[in-house]
Amino acid sequence: MKAKRTITRALLIIIVGAAVLVIIGAGSPKNAVRTELFLSGHATLAFKCHPEKDTELSQTQHAPVWSIERKYSYLDSSGSYYEQEFKIHHFLFLNFATSIPPSA
Repeated sequence: MKAKRTITRALLIIIVGAAVLVIIGAGSPKNAVRTELFLSGHATLAFKCHPEKDTELSQTQHAPVWSIERKYSYLDSSGSYYEQEFKIHHFLFLNFATSIPPSA
């Protein structure tokens, strides 16, 4: 019985901790980009990069677009292009970033 309570408590702490990290990470567009990098498996890049708003690409995409420096870009999961630009999506007070494939 004690082991079951310990496992339940540990699972609850992990779930609450993950929820807090998502809320903190999605607070600003810059942190949303860093959270996307972190969740895609590039934790060191998430801490080193300095995302900046790309005003020209934001106008063409009709949505806020943030980019990272080329030296911090990384190959996508298929290995076909480098992920460098991220479109920001707003939901209530949260921001979420998704990568934009480069146009041909």
